[in-house]
This record gives sequence, structure tokens and C-alpha cells, in this order.
Amino acid sequence: MNKDLIRNARRASVEYYLKSKGEILVREGKQYRVKKYPGLVVSGNKWYSHTLLKGGNTLDYLVEMEGMDFKKAVAELSQRGICINHSDKPSSNKTVSIPERNENDKRAIAYLVKSRGINAEIIIPLIKQGRIYEAVGTHNLTMTGVDEDGNVRYVMQRSTLHTSSLKFESEGSDKKYSFSLKGQSDILCAFESPLDLLSYMVIQNEAMKAKPHMLSLGGVTDIAIDAYLARVPGIRKIVFGLDNDKAGHDAYEAFLEKYSMEGFKVYKHFPTQKDWNIELLCKTSSKQ
Repeated sequence: MNKDLIRNARRASVEYYLKSKGEILVREGKQYRVKKYPGLVVSGNKWYSHTLLKGGNTLDYLVEMEGMDFKKAVAELSQRGICINHSDKPSSNKTVSIPERNENDKRAIAYLVKSRGINAEIIIPLIKQGRIYEAVGTHNLTMTGVDEDGNVRYVMQRSTLHTSSLKFESEGSDKKYSFSLKGQSDILCAFESPLDLLSYMVIQNEAMKAKPHMLSLGGVTDIAIDAYLARVPGIRKIVFGLDNDKAGHDAYEAFLEKYSMEGFKVYKHFPTQKDWNIELLCKTSSKQ
């Protein structure tokens, strides 16, 4: 198993893992108590059960507390897009690990077009901008998030092998600059992953004429969206295109309450399938 993925899983935030499952956390000083389990406290990537008298990191939590197999636990944290240790401290002093670009992007393009059903018309401009490319050596699909000056601050990598579901955020990635495409309207569309975002652009091509802002949350946390709203004034409406599963629905309810109170008009748009890429592939196959 990929060592970087295991390391990132250990450093992931147990706070955000629990929130992504709909758990309510109550702040107590520098830590949080899990409302459903009064004896369980968490902070960053650490947890401790006063009831069981044991604790550990986030990966340990899935294995020890949820009885999950080690490999499945690593995959679970990766799938939820939280394989990075989130904290309230600024990460501006960290340098994101940016993979070197391959001499061509043929495998990345083939993966997106043939395996994921994304239109080449959407991909090619992003390839030219360096927002999407193929990493040298691993040939991973690499999707970048940039700051106001165009500097790469966030990197999501995904294997282009058909037999692998590997995906992870590069070390030092700042989720405040998660993958996004700036629009020209007062609408922000938020998704769990860059692939969902790109798939939505294909399916909802007519809606794209309104030129909405497009943002990948990198899971179901609010880090990326809070930072984007702070950087980009004028947004009035937020459309959440989250996964059609319990985590996605629970996250939407939390986002609805939070952003409605902040004065935004909040909408939901769930796919009929589990996520927007599966939706796209189903639509594509039905046409053939």
C-alpha cells in the first residue's frame, strides 16, 4: 500500500472524519467532545476514550473504535477526501509537494475522456493552464488549486490505472485553495471532488452558460468553501452537488443551516446515482 497514503491517513483530522459522518462535536477548550459518546474527546488527528482508557491517531480510531480493517480504513479516509491533518492554524508556511509534470499528458487525458467520460473540450484548456496534468513516474492524474497569485497551494492526485482507486492530497496541501474554477456570476457550485465537478460541467452544460463558480471541497468539510467565499465577493447563491449518500445528505443539512444563517440562498442538487461521475457514465452508456 502507498506509504504516503498511510502517512496522510494517520495525520488526517479525526474531527473532520466524525463531522463527515454527521457526528456533533462540542468544543471544550482546545479539544472537542463527541456528543453521542460523552467519554470520547478529539483534537486534530488525536482521540482519546476515557471510557475505554485508550486513544491514538485517526487511522487508529477507524481500526480500534470502528473495527475496520487497516487497508479499508486507509481507503475510507482517502475516499472521504480528508487524508490531511486539518487545523485552525494557518498553513501558509508549508510548501505543498508538487509532482513533476510528465513530458506529455496522454495517459491523464485518456483516463479522463475514456474512463471518466469528461469532454476533451473541458479538459484541454485546463491542461494548457497546468491546472490538470500527468505526473512523471507515477502517471497520476494531478489536479491543482491555486492562490490569488496563481501559485499552486493544493494538489489532488488520482491513479490513472483501471485497477486502482488510489487518490490522495499531496503533503502540504492547503484545502483553503482546493481545486476550483472561477466564474462570473453570483452562483457557487460545490462538490466533493474535482471529478464530480468536471462531470457536472458535462451533464449540466446548459447551466454552465451562467458561468457559475465551481469548487471542489475535497470531501464534505467547510474549509474550502469558507475560504473561497472570503476571497471572492459577490456570491449570493450556493448549490451543493454532494454525493447521494448519508454523508452527503448529512453534510448538506449542516451546510444549509450554516450558510442560510449567513445570508446565502442555499440549494441542493443530488445526482440520482451515488455521485456525479457515476451519473455521467450511466448517461453515456445509455446513449451507446
